Amino acid sequence: MSAVADRLTAVRSNPRKRAAALALGVVLGLAVAQIHWVGFVVGGALVGLASRTLPRALAAGLAFGILAWLAFVALLASHGTLGGYLDTGQLLYVSIAIPLVGGVLGSLVRGIV
Repeated sequence: MSAVADRLTAVRSNPRKRAAALALGVVLGLAVAQIHWVGFVVGGALVGLASRTLPRALAAGLAFGILAWLAFVALLASHGTLGGYLDTGQLLYVSIAIPLVGGVLGSLVRGIV
């Protein structure tokens, strides 16, 4: 496990590598989220692992969740169905909460590694 920790430390200490790891985590997380909701947790974990500290990891996980939800809203807007989505009531709130909670939950892996 120390080899993994050493590589993560190298990524976290280099700003360029960290930015690349964050971008890769976002892309992979969004790709998996297109298939299954667990992609929100995966994306949050990947951006959390690239973060320097646990509070930054939590912020990155929350930011990933917000970005994922905004991507979903943009997709709905491009199809002309955003108005109907905004009128769904409780379903709207659940669909906002799932990516936010999933991203933050996934980013908690930073506290372990």
